[in-house]
Amino acid sequence: MKSKLLFFDLSVCSVWMLSMFGARGSWTVPTFLVMVLLFLGRIVLSFSLYHQEKRAWLPLLVFVPLVWLSFAANVFLGLGDFLDRVFVLTKLEHNATLVFTLCILITLWLFVAPYVCYFILLLRKKLARTDLTWEELLGGILWHGRLEKTAAAMLMIMLLAFLTGLSMSERTCQAMCLTAAPLTYWLLCHYKKVKADKLWMLAVSMVLFWYAQILGGAWRASLLLVSFGLVVYVGTRLFKHIRSYLLVNVLVLYLGILLPSFSIGYNQYACMNYARKGFYHLSPFEGIIYITDSSHELYGLRDRYGLLVEPEYERIVEEDRLHKGWSYIYVLQKDGYERYYDVLTNRYIHEPDIHPGLQRDIIRILSSHFANKGSEYDDLGEIRVTDMQDGKSIADVRVQMDGESFLVYNSERFLPDDSVSVVAGEFFRKDSVEVGHYTKHYLSHAVQVPNDSVSAPRYEVYMRLATERVPKEEELQELAEKVADLKELNEKVAALKD
Repeated sequence: MKSKLLFFDLSVCSVWMLSMFGARGSWTVPTFLVMVLLFLGRIVLSFSLYHQEKRAWLPLLVFVPLVWLSFAANVFLGLGDFLDRVFVLTKLEHNATLVFTLCILITLWLFVAPYVCYFILLLRKKLARTDLTWEELLGGILWHGRLEKTAAAMLMIMLLAFLTGLSMSERTCQAMCLTAAPLTYWLLCHYKKVKADKLWMLAVSMVLFWYAQILGGAWRASLLLVSFGLVVYVGTRLFKHIRSYLLVNVLVLYLGILLPSFSIGYNQYACMNYARKGFYHLSPFEGIIYITDSSHELYGLRDRYGLLVEPEYERIVEEDRLHKGWSYIYVLQKDGYERYYDVLTNRYIHEPDIHPGLQRDIIRILSSHFANKGSEYDDLGEIRVTDMQDGKSIADVRVQMDGESFLVYNSERFLPDDSVSVVAGEFFRKDSVEVGHYTKHYLSHAVQVPNDSVSAPRYEVYMRLATERVPKEEELQELAEKVADLKELNEKVAALKD
């Protein structure tokens, strides 16, 4: 029972360690040293009470000023933040009352329970003078006793893996992922005085876990299943020697899921259908990662806990940054238009007025035009549909040719604005427009939809071509007719007539 209580206490302390150092923020060097000593002092308390040492009053006494210094420095201990992450990870509805209650309970366990435990043991005359020295009671126990050395080393590996995952440095994360679990397993076997059997199998498991990131769907699920299965097999081999269901089960979950997840910096079991795009990240301490679809041609975003943006965009670029240099607004580009996503609030902002269906139809029309009429390098074309009632563009497609057509998102560097305002039904031609290192023939045209005398026009279709050959007026009239015949535009016009 005493060993199980110690195991539980060390588990609570490990959670506290991760939450505290993970939320370290802008600690000064003195503050960092105080917090390190505070954690080490709490671990010393655990082991001195585990030995039921009567002189445990010494670390209990030293622990008081450390606690006072930490609260005097207004240090954020991170317990509430860590519990908040549990709700994010599990997708459960956030419960502020539950978080507050658990914070109080953990705080009482960390800072009050050791004193209560000492006085209970003292009154029950369970305390005795063991072989612990004064030096060990002031911290030396962490590198003198076999149990203490093993626990301290395992906690250090956990903390290093956690901080490495926060940084998301590719090579460091890879090294930590491949070594943390085997090293932890070896330390436990060394303490239990058993052979670290099948250590190579654990290393192979971590290799599979690491490379599962670049796969998606059934392939990733298969690799993760095989990886965890190898850890389970190693755990069953260990169970034959130590015969502890609790220890082996916790060890399998820790080595197979938790520790490697700490090492890579995010929950790989979320967004299983989408592969990670290489090993690049956008904001290190936010853990924003590119993900791709099954074709690896469209991109999305996820954070450490789950999906942010579905992988349906051709390109994602960084926009605004915080004062610390971290990007927090990203431009999502697809079908010739852009959306903006704020990762701080997890929502889309500056939503465009573009109608996606109409936009895609016009892309098809303009691309087909160049395919049928022929094109040269850097030939340009644009079709824009404007709602005349509010002046908003509901479709705006810009295409540039390079053997095949590709969409242009930067309107400022596409074509200069017309020097003459094109009236509906008229054409404007210019024979020398500079496009990069080339001179193109330019023609623009505008029509209104509907163009009959029954209904007042609601939409304006504006078209521009800049091509190596001289564009004909009939080409723009043909494009205008195809746009006017689009189902979505006709449905809107019909709704207006009704």
